[in-house]
Amino acid sequence: MDITEIDAITLLREICGEQVTLHYDLYEKSHVHREQHGEGCDVHPSSPGDAPLWPLLAVALPAERFLEVGCGLGYTAALMAEAGGPGSRVDTIEADEEHADLAEQELSRRGLGDRVRVLRGEAMVLLPDLTDPYDVIFVDADWSEYPAFLPQLARLTRPGGFLVTANLFPLFEEWAQEMPYKEKVREYLELLVRDSRFHTYIIPGRWHALSLRL
Repeated sequence: MDITEIDAITLLREICGEQVTLHYDLYEKSHVHREQHGEGCDVHPSSPGDAPLWPLLAVALPAERFLEVGCGLGYTAALMAEAGGPGSRVDTIEADEEHADLAEQELSRRGLGDRVRVLRGEAMVLLPDLTDPYDVIFVDADWSEYPAFLPQLARLTRPGGFLVTANLFPLFEEWAQEMPYKEKVREYLELLVRDSRFHTYIIPGRWHALSLRL
């Protein structure tokens, strides 16, 4: 049987247009940077297939205040800033100084420097100092710290807002069973699903958790 492989991202780009193509060059730059930066570089941008989520949340909530844990070169932060519009504010946390510098340069070049603030340092150090609640929080960082993040994430997500947790696939995909920190992913997800402050849906296939703050 001749089975044609489906290129999901190409198909989404054809169907959704700008929702998927917006800042796609920064997505590509992020991959190029990781290859050039070498082993240990943790710039792994979210899939462009996730891009339509941010304007959906921005309209549905509505949302103007976003927090991202794990900036990389700023691809998702740029999408959030676009989704929230001219009055939006995005705080994005990045521990690597080189990545923070590159992210600020890219965001400024795209005219988004006034909407996005790159917070430099480790998330577990910076999160306790943040005070104002956010409409949307996106976590795409070191799996080993996910369980420790949760109390701060719950505090910082406003009632009616959303916490989006990326890349829970080590728990669900056969090919990822040997990846590190699988048990931390499980611990985090069990805590999140059982947390009475959230109502959580796990997106099959993408393996993101979408959590409504009650």
